[in-house]
Amino acid sequence: MIKKPRTILTTDMECDDMNSLIHLLLYVNELELEGIVYTSSQYHFNGDGVNTLGDVTPHYCCIGPGETEGPVANRDPDPRAKDLKQYRPFEIGWIEDTIRNEYTAVYPKLKQHAAGFPTPQELLSKVCYGNYWFEGDVRFETEGSRLIERCIMDEREDTLYLQSWGGVNTIVRALLSIWEKHVDQYDWPAVCEKVVKKVAILGVMGGHGQDNSFLDADIPGKFPGIRCLRSDFGYASFMTAKICQEDVLPLMLADYMYPHFKVNHGPLVSKYALYGDGTIYRGECDRFQYGLIPEIDWGFTGMPKMVFNQYDILGEGDSGTYIPLFTNFGLRGMEDWRYGTMLGVLRVGPNHPVDMSAMMAARRRGNIPKNPFLKAYHEDFAARADWCVKDYAEANHNPVVTLSAYDLAAKPGETVKIKGVVADVRPYKANWWLYQGGCGYEGTVDEAALCQDEALNLSFTVPADAKPGDYFNLILEARNEHENPMTGYGQAIVTVL
Repeated sequence: MIKKPRTILTTDMECDDMNSLIHLLLYVNELELEGIVYTSSQYHFNGDGVNTLGDVTPHYCCIGPGETEGPVANRDPDPRAKDLKQYRPFEIGWIEDTIRNEYTAVYPKLKQHAAGFPTPQELLSKVCYGNYWFEGDVRFETEGSRLIERCIMDEREDTLYLQSWGGVNTIVRALLSIWEKHVDQYDWPAVCEKVVKKVAILGVMGGHGQDNSFLDADIPGKFPGIRCLRSDFGYASFMTAKICQEDVLPLMLADYMYPHFKVNHGPLVSKYALYGDGTIYRGECDRFQYGLIPEIDWGFTGMPKMVFNQYDILGEGDSGTYIPLFTNFGLRGMEDWRYGTMLGVLRVGPNHPVDMSAMMAARRRGNIPKNPFLKAYHEDFAARADWCVKDYAEANHNPVVTLSAYDLAAKPGETVKIKGVVADVRPYKANWWLYQGGCGYEGTVDEAALCQDEALNLSFTVPADAKPGDYFNLILEARNEHENPMTGYGQAIVTVL
């Protein structure tokens, strides 16, 4: 059994972060969550009541106030932003209120369905405030930065996944504190090695994130080799209801989203915002009140104004930082990042900035990259929404897939055999397939190389041109039959001798 990944999330409380947090609360039992930390970004900061952005962060990214006035084709920082004392401030206490009220209301049901859901009191104890006053603000240690620092410096050796849902500055402040306390001490080489080995940061875009603090503080120079991770795929952006792979698009539209998430699923899931659902965001400007105005018009080149149907999915721009951490589906990406997660393979290196023109062009051509796990994941999310209101016997649960072998070695031309077993009280359909995105082989595998019999058993013949060290990623997928189906996987890796 793979250990639950250990993680801390930091959030600027954009509306998509609110959705990401509600979503996470349905899966929080799958993680060892150390903290939920309020932070800032170029899009949201609450100010300290005294200073301006320019006083604190002269090298800022903020493109407001022009952004609040209308579409901004020029994405460069706005010179007027230096005088801002706050910008699109988020609602202080929203996380705590959601835990005290909506999560508390559904907790008795959630804990019936899976072990490990924390009590509301346990969750509240993990919420704290980081460097949320200004974009890129790293002036002071905060409750949030000290939490991150403590977790990095404790005696545990397992990876600590730090999630950046907004600016990366609270994470940067924690790393700066470690550097300042140890760089001139005898133990610095060991401390630096510990940090680089232990920390993995998710959500950093373009090499810096939603502020410039990561590079301004020279974190890559202070901690050479520190890892930023990216996945092959994201999950549910603001444009998902217009730009999504074909097999999943119907599940992102109002006809699916409204009955599965907005009604008859309890107070937590009904708080999950959809386009035009009436949600009002305190502190947000009129242009970004998507619950009242179901449209986006950001001014990007090649991206026209988009108008959505009421109750289309609004988006979760930051769930892509935690979905790869889930091990409950049976994928082995947390054992080895090369093997893949529900959002594909995890790779070292920051995410590339979103190219809106390229995204729109890909949509027009109909060649949006396809995540083979996305449909199953979104169906799973809908099924877990049922957990908030239904008893165990009434709701669906994942099939559990086990294999006779998970790691095999074979020579080119050799055939290996794997037996699969699916445990589920419901009827299910199962099939084996080769996960090309998770293979370490440059050639093409003939379909005849995979031979599955009716008993879920597989014969796989290693291609004759495979080289020593190549590996093949074989997936047994089981999807059960239910109005809200759920899927489980078994994953075998065949390494070439």
